[in-house]
Amino acid sequence: MFVDLAITPLQALIFGVLTLPVTVWVIYTDVTEMKIKNLAVLAMLAVFAVAGLFLLPLGDYGWRWAQFGIVLVVGYMLSAGLGFGAGDMKYAAAVAPFVPAADVTPLAMLFVVWSVLLLALFFSARRSTALRSSAPGWVWLNDQAHGKAHKLKTPFGVALAPTVSTYFFLGAIA
Repeated sequence: MFVDLAITPLQALIFGVLTLPVTVWVIYTDVTEMKIKNLAVLAMLAVFAVAGLFLLPLGDYGWRWAQFGIVLVVGYMLSAGLGFGAGDMKYAAAVAPFVPAADVTPLAMLFVVWSVLLLALFFSARRSTALRSSAPGWVWLNDQAHGKAHKLKTPFGVALAPTVSTYFFLGAIA
């Protein structure tokens, strides 16, 4: 493996399998509606609350909840101050407890890779009249939707969600 991860293969496998449906849901709703549903965020937290209790030592489990709080507070500041998507920030906070602090750098590198792929794909997709025609209800592809301009916005939940699943996959095969 290219990078040693602090997450154990068992933790990565179980977290990965349990969060995969939420990952798919986040990608779909962020592309089609430019929203990450609060229910998806709560589902991620529920998975961690239950599975994390069995997979982590109690001290680590408590610190991971502290990570959630820290990322949530920082995320809200970024959302309010710099205009980052509130759904993206809530989802990032919900993901934070799954990731040991030692794995933040590899996770960030994965996010950069997925973000670059996302931007290349989406800017190409926006130029595709065939895609626009086949998905007229997708808010992200429309220049105007629900009275809001979405032309310059990018749904970064589409990069966040596969980042998490890729991280779990790499941890499981370590």
